[in-house]
Amino acid sequence: MASEVTVWNKVMSSALAIPGVQVDRETFLRSELRQYCSKDELEKAISNPVNVLSEDRIDSLANSCINNHLLKVTSLSVVAGIPGGLAMAATIPADMAQYYWHTFVLAQKLAYLYGIPDLRDENGNLTETSQDMLTLFVGVMMGAAAANNAIKNVSKAFAVQVVKRLPQKALTKTVYYPIIKQVAKWIGIKLTKDTFAKGIGKTIPILGGVISGGLTAATFRPSAKRLQKKLKEQMFDIHISEGDTDEYVEATFTEEAGVIEDPVVMDNPEKLIIQFMINLAKVGGNWSEKKEAILTDVIENSTLSDDEQLELAQVMACDKLMQIDFSSLQNDEANSAKLLEKGVDILKAEDKVALAEKLYFKKIAKQLGFSAEDIEEADRKSVV
Repeated sequence: MASEVTVWNKVMSSALAIPGVQVDRETFLRSELRQYCSKDELEKAISNPVNVLSEDRIDSLANSCINNHLLKVTSLSVVAGIPGGLAMAATIPADMAQYYWHTFVLAQKLAYLYGIPDLRDENGNLTETSQDMLTLFVGVMMGAAAANNAIKNVSKAFAVQVVKRLPQKALTKTVYYPIIKQVAKWIGIKLTKDTFAKGIGKTIPILGGVISGGLTAATFRPSAKRLQKKLKEQMFDIHISEGDTDEYVEATFTEEAGVIEDPVVMDNPEKLIIQFMINLAKVGGNWSEKKEAILTDVIENSTLSDDEQLELAQVMACDKLMQIDFSSLQNDEANSAKLLEKGVDILKAEDKVALAEKLYFKKIAKQLGFSAEDIEEADRKSVV
């Protein structure tokens, strides 16, 4: 995974190094909205445009932003398709860096039109937290389901906190860490494939410019529209009145709690074992960075597909426990033993093991046919 994540980090760093990438939320919204609001309405609209403007008006402004950046980025790509049209920026092609400069600027503008708080810190800088959000935005633009779900949950958090500025605790230091990392990996893979495909066109000088511009036009608008659609869906999650906050929290966060009702039936013992580990880490209400690090490492180094890894990362980020059908392991001594071993790794992550963790561990061990002596031995190993 490291190489794919590194690809995305390099592209992001190159794009963020280009001047003008930070969008001043208040200045941008004031400029866009002033002709549609009275002076009294403008301040309210800057807080959240949907407070004053209709959905159609906000959509129209968003579409204008998309068209404006599409024109610029398409022209840029045509020039870059001609050898020597643009210089290379370190190991990242300059046209790619500038493409993502436009992507980041547009993503910020769309986010602000649909009510997302200021992504910059008090000094007007895009921080590590901002970069986490931009990674999720790009993930949405590229069609990553995990990024869509993360945006939904982060938007709910904005609503509950009623924030004017993005909280400056990096998302990679929260429960969203595995999702951010998986999305970054997914983007890195896509970038590598797409760059190779576009590189073929550039071996034919003039034709290469036409192909590059055409590919950009064909991909930039649909990508931007995906992000617009997702942000619009979350607009009313962010737009809640203070009096409705308690009811909103209850309605939105109780759906995340509890147990997933349908049993998960697995033919893949590796995936089943990881899901058991995730359940075990959550069941005692004792989630920690140590457990998260163990699970992230196991997922990243598994033989599961990218989609399966993303699915597990999403499961880690919610409060639900899965009902897992362990019957496929009951006659599989090797994988049953591995499940017990991995469970001990989770239990050993903390100095004190929660009672619910012990009980869940013993329950599953019994289902798999382990004797009381085997379970006691595993229990002793779990003591740090």
